[in-house]
Amino acid sequence: MKKYFFLMMMLFLSYYYATSQTENEKPNVIVILSDDMGFSDIGCYGGEINTPSLDKLAENGVRFSQYYNAARCCPTRASLLTGVYPHQAGVGFMTGKLGNTPSYQGYIKWGTKTIANYFKDIGYTTIQVGKWHVGNVKNKTMPCDRGFDMSWSPQGKIDYWNTERCYDNGKIRKLKKAEKKYLTDVEGDKALEFIEKARQKGNPFMMYLAFDAAHWPLHAKQEDIEKYRGKFMAGWDELQKERIRKLDSIGLVPYKSPDLINDDAVPGWETISPDDQFPGYHAVTSGSHDQDDWDLKMSVYAAQIDCMDQNIGRIINKLKELEEYENTIIIFLQDNGACGEGIGKNDPNAPGGPGSYLAYGLPWANLSNTPFQMYKHFVHEGGISTPYIFHWPKGLEKERRGIIVDGSFGHLIDIVPTCLDAAGSYDPKSFQSLEGQSLLPVIRGEADNSGRTIFWEHEGNRAIRKGDWKLVSRYVDDYRYYKAW
Repeated sequence: MKKYFFLMMMLFLSYYYATSQTENEKPNVIVILSDDMGFSDIGCYGGEINTPSLDKLAENGVRFSQYYNAARCCPTRASLLTGVYPHQAGVGFMTGKLGNTPSYQGYIKWGTKTIANYFKDIGYTTIQVGKWHVGNVKNKTMPCDRGFDMSWSPQGKIDYWNTERCYDNGKIRKLKKAEKKYLTDVEGDKALEFIEKARQKGNPFMMYLAFDAAHWPLHAKQEDIEKYRGKFMAGWDELQKERIRKLDSIGLVPYKSPDLINDDAVPGWETISPDDQFPGYHAVTSGSHDQDDWDLKMSVYAAQIDCMDQNIGRIINKLKELEEYENTIIIFLQDNGACGEGIGKNDPNAPGGPGSYLAYGLPWANLSNTPFQMYKHFVHEGGISTPYIFHWPKGLEKERRGIIVDGSFGHLIDIVPTCLDAAGSYDPKSFQSLEGQSLLPVIRGEADNSGRTIFWEHEGNRAIRKGDWKLVSRYVDDYRYYKAW
C-alpha cells in the first residue's frame, strides 16, 4: 500500500511539474496598435522618422508587405479584439448606433468573446492600456467588462497635454496632478506598471497596448519636435520619391512611378509660397513662409511617433530586465491609413503645444501612405494597409529573423488565432466562430495563404480581395466628404 501511495504521489508530482513547466513556457503576448499612421512612416517601412525600437523588432522578427486593417479606429479595434469582421462584432461603423441592425450597434456584442476572454481561459493575466473606443460605461462594454484583469484608458476628447479623466481598472476617475504629463508617456508608464504586477502573479500575460499616437491633434514634446525641424523641407514630392525607392530596395513593395499614386488634390511643393497658401490652411509660424509651416506640422507628427517608439523601447528594456524578453511575442500594427482630414485648418496656433488642435493635412497624409492611394476611411490600399511586425525570439528560427513575407497576407481577424496558436491553444476545429487564421505557419515559412479571400465595408465604401485580385466600390455620396477635406 505504501509503495502504491508513493508511486501515485510521484506520478502526481511529475504531472504537476510538467504542467507548471508548460504554463511557465507559454509566451507573453503584447499587441501594440498605433493610431492614424501611414504605411511608410516608420523607419523599417521606408520612412524618415527615427524608430529604432520598431526597427530592431523588425530586424529580428518578421515583417509583412501586405497586412490589412479595417480603415478606421472603431471597426479595426473591434475586429482585432474578437477575431471576426467588425460587423460581426457589432462595430461596422463607429461607436454610435447606425440603423437597427446589430452589425452597427456601436459596441462589441455580448456573446462575442474577446482576446482577453480567450487568454483568461488558458491561465493568462490580461492587460489593456490606451485607447478603447469599442464601448462605454453606459452599455457596460469597457475593458474590465470584456475580460481584462487590468486596464487604463484615457477618456474624453483626445488631448495629449490635457487628459482630464481615465478609466482605471473598472472605474472612471480624474487624473491626479502627478499623472498629468504627455499622454504617450503616461500610457508607457501604465504598460510598465501592469507588466510588473502581472509578473508578481506568476502567470504569463497578454497585453493589448493601444497608443493614441499619432492621432491628431498635433501635440508633442518640444525636444522631440526639434529633432525633425527642417527635415521635411525637401517637400512631399521629393520625399515620396525617396520612400518609393527605399521600399523597393528593402524588398517591401516593388518600385512604382509616383504618377500612379499621386493625388490631384495635393499641390506641388514648389508652388507653396507666402502668397499662395494651400487653400483653407492658416499660416502658423510667424514671419516664415508656408513651406516652413508645413515642415512644422510634419515635424510634430514625426515627434509623436518618435515618442511612441521611445516608450516601446522602455517596454523592451523592462522585459529584458525581468528576463521575459526572449519569450514575449510583440506584434505591431496600425488601426488605419494616414488621416487626410482637414482638422483645425484655421487654427491660428502653432502645432505642438496645448493651445493648438489641428492635424497635419492631406498632403502629408498622401506622403505617409506611400506607395498607396487614398486615406483613412477609404478601403483603397492607402486606407487599409498597415505595417505588421511579428517578433518572438524564442519562437522564431534564426533564419526567419529579418524576413519579409510577401505573397501571403494577413488581416486583423488573424490576430486572435495567431496569438492563441503561439500559446499552444489553437485548434481551427474548436474555434470555428473565428473568421481569421493563424499566421504562425506563414511566419515560420511553412505555409502560403496568398489565395485567401477577405472583405471590407466602411461608411458605404466596400472591397473584396481574392488572391491577387481586388474589387473596390466607393459609396456614391463619399465624394462630397472628400471634397470637404
